[in-house]
Amino acid sequence: PGTYRPYDLGEEMGVWVNNSDGVTPAVGKAWPPRDLVFPDYTIPRTVEWWTQMCLEFKDVLDYDGIWIDMNERSNFLRGQYPGCAVNDINNPPYVPTISDHSLAQKTLCPDSKTYLGEHYNTHSLFGWSQTAPTFHVAQQATGKRAFVLSRSTFVGCGKHGGHWLGDNFSQWKDMHQSIIEILEFNLFGIPYIGADVCGFNYNTTYELCLCWMQLGSFYPFSRNYN
Repeated sequence: PGTYRPYDLGEEMGVWVNNSDGVTPAVGKAWPPRDLVFPDYTIPRTVEWWTQMCLEFKDVLDYDGIWIDMNERSNFLRGQYPGCAVNDINNPPYVPTISDHSLAQKTLCPDSKTYLGEHYNTHSLFGWSQTAPTFHVAQQATGKRAFVLSRSTFVGCGKHGGHWLGDNFSQWKDMHQSIIEILEFNLFGIPYIGADVCGFNYNTTYELCLCWMQLGSFYPFSRNYN
């Protein structure tokens, strides 16, 4: 407090995702060196807070667009501090075959509270609720057609932002798979889409990267990220 304006203003406006008590902010861990809290973009005031922060940041860095990453409510912990309570929401009778077989793995506890309800029901809407206000403020700040790239998407996101296909591998099968995935996202209504050309994980090879660059020139969104 007192050293980081986005936190101070957000605390003042009450824009965070809360713990199950609905009062105290959920505290987790990601890339910043210290703990962090999570904006709840389903709160109307959060859009005001985000708009203000993006406009102020334009004076710090003269950006052309905004790339929103880690926006699945990404968290390096299994739930927030001090962990998830034992109840039916955090431990439902049926859990898909997901990482660690836990709905809280690398995100928040399902019983965390958001403006629209429990995190159990709103988790998949986090990137969706952030994309539209980011598009509008980027357009306002730059006075130009906005460029927004979001890691988390949902139905309707294609109207306001693009997407990339995540942490693939430097393998021939991943290059092949990218064609299928890009066509799928066009069906999902997100036409501005692309894969990490040459792969993200592992070391690429000359032959693979050359062929992938040739293929990537036909991606709607093309970038070499190896």
